[in-house]
Amino acid sequence: MKPLNLVTLLIFLAASAWALTRSETSVRKIQKGYYSIISPFVSSGSPIEDKISAFNQEIEHSQILSKKLEIAEAELVIMNTKIKQLQTLEKENIQLRAALDFKKRTPFSVTAAKIIRRKPSNWWETAHIDRGENHGISPMLAVIAAEGLVGKVDRPNNETSTVILLTDEACQVSAQVVGTHEFGILSGQRAQNGNNPMLRLRYLSRDSNVKIGQTVITTGKGELFHKGINLGTIVDVSRGALYTEAQVKPAVNFADLETVFVLIK
Repeated sequence: MKPLNLVTLLIFLAASAWALTRSETSVRKIQKGYYSIISPFVSSGSPIEDKISAFNQEIEHSQILSKKLEIAEAELVIMNTKIKQLQTLEKENIQLRAALDFKKRTPFSVTAAKIIRRKPSNWWETAHIDRGENHGISPMLAVIAAEGLVGKVDRPNNETSTVILLTDEACQVSAQVVGTHEFGILSGQRAQNGNNPMLRLRYLSRDSNVKIGQTVITTGKGELFHKGINLGTIVDVSRGALYTEAQVKPAVNFADLETVFVLIK
């Protein structure tokens, strides 16, 4: 036993022996003093126990809430997934109804097709559709959307075809500015980036009075593209020494192209 503990024990025994040798009155005084010392601790024990109990209950309640939160988060993920699926189905349904409506009202003989592939490296140049020679598709047929001209068929296979888009520099179209006698050649531009490709309308007359906001359509010359197909809207005009040139915003949203129609001759 350590010396300090031994000394403490001896003092306690001596104090006990001394208390026992006192009179009854003295013992009671000692007891009274002892209880007066420890009574604050005894009286405060109950509130402390209540606080500890309340704290434990709060922890248990927090654990229950945490489990409920985990379940709610899992259900939210499932719900969001279902909502996205429904939104996709709704979008496809809207596109299908629009395609059927366009097919009914268009004066052209068309075959509906879906864009199945586009490469990031030539996003504004070509696209692949899910219709080919087995569906009556042949080279150099015009491809349109409800809004206007998309491009032309380049290389059809049995089941699919490659389409040269109007935003490609290689796709050139004889065009007219609506409401004027101005004619020119419309084409895409090289190395376009971003989500807003522009078209270039060249060879307008030097004293042309074309204005921003006018519509550009196909002339029908060359027999490749039918007359009157919407090409886009003029957004800028530049006048040169020999010709006037205009920047044209395409009528078709080429960034989000999904359903197209091939004009069957």
